[in-house]
Amino acid sequence: MCGGASVSPSLIRRASAYFGPAVVTRVYGSTEVPVTTVGSPNDLDHAANTDGRVGFADVKLVSGEILVRGPQMLAGYQHPDDEAGSFDAEGYFHTGDLGRWVDDDYLVVTGRAKDVIIRNGENISPKEVEDILVNHPGIAEISIVGLPDERTGERACAVVVPTSPPGPELAQLCSYLEAAGLARFKIPEQLVIWDDLPKNEAGKVLKHHIKAALMKVES
Repeated sequence: MCGGASVSPSLIRRASAYFGPAVVTRVYGSTEVPVTTVGSPNDLDHAANTDGRVGFADVKLVSGEILVRGPQMLAGYQHPDDEAGSFDAEGYFHTGDLGRWVDDDYLVVTGRAKDVIIRNGENISPKEVEDILVNHPGIAEISIVGLPDERTGERACAVVVPTSPPGPELAQLCSYLEAAGLARFKIPEQLVIWDDLPKNEAGKVLKHHIKAALMKVES
């Protein structure tokens, strides 16, 4: 099972092919409500393309946000002030993650609400773009972040760790995304090449560090 950080559909498929009879799937949850969903052990398409079915938890979507409650949920925070806005009136925890249902009962996590890029009034999910670009042969790691833009409000910037220098050019990424069927307004307008991406101990990419570093360079 893969968890702790976002896992692309292509990685699940490659791992499944590599390990043969072993079951490769993913699990979704948080520190507050662990193991919210578990991936399908018998269906590669659902294992790769979704975050699985709900287990012991109750899950609902409110304006696209995933809210969860269940027996494995935290009892509360040590500091009461941290609980402000964390739960709704029915005791569901606000995960801050966005998602959608497919095939009735499979959950797809589409990204973090705070990471959504709003360009010319249209929402861009960085994860949707990243899940495509991670398959590009010239890309080892990828993170899409939103940067302030006077004309569009925000612009999408692709931060790429290349498989080998000098790395792909922006025009190549745009063509790759267009060929994959991505809507034009979601295609990044800026490309930055880095040696590595900042991560926490769990392996999650620290987008706020990336954004802060890029904004510092531009200021």
